[in-house]
Order: sequence, then C-alpha cells, then structure tokens
Amino acid sequence: MKRLYGFHDMEYPTRLNKLNLQSLEYRRLVADLILTYKIIFGLVDIDLNDYFCLKDPDNTRLRGNPYKITVNHYRLNAHINFLASVLL
Repeated sequence: MKRLYGFHDMEYPTRLNKLNLQSLEYRRLVADLILTYKIIFGLVDIDLNDYFCLKDPDNTRLRGNPYKITVNHYRLNAHINFLASVLL
C-alpha cells in the first residue's frame, strides 16, 4: 500500500481506513476460519482428524451442535501456529 501514490507518508491504520480494507491480521483470521470450515465439511482434500477432534455428538452439553471441535496437541509449534501450512 505504500507504493500507491500519496500513501507513502501515512501510518498503516490510516492507509487501511482510506482504502477501506481490513488489517492483515483480520484477513488471516478470516482465511483460517474459512479453511477450518472447508476441512470440517470435506470441501478440501485434508483429513479432519490430522488437525481437529470432533466432540462426541451425543453429548447433551453441546446443545445439538455436532461440530464442536478441539485442536489436536503437537510436539512442534509449527502445526499450532500455521493451519494453512497443510496446503503446502
């Protein structure tokens, strides 16, 4: 965005506001949520059990939601921090 004419001297939040854009952190969060949705519903060729565990659907505390997920635990932090790394 600094390469756009007239934006080189503006701060990051100001540039985002002028261009009517969301922050990079927010866009990454949305991308992770979309990828999680696609994994859960089988819209991508990634095994759900490699990254998430679905809670027991018969559990009455979920209020009828069969898609309550928990994250699998890994020894390496790389898997925890980068969900999109599965696509590489």
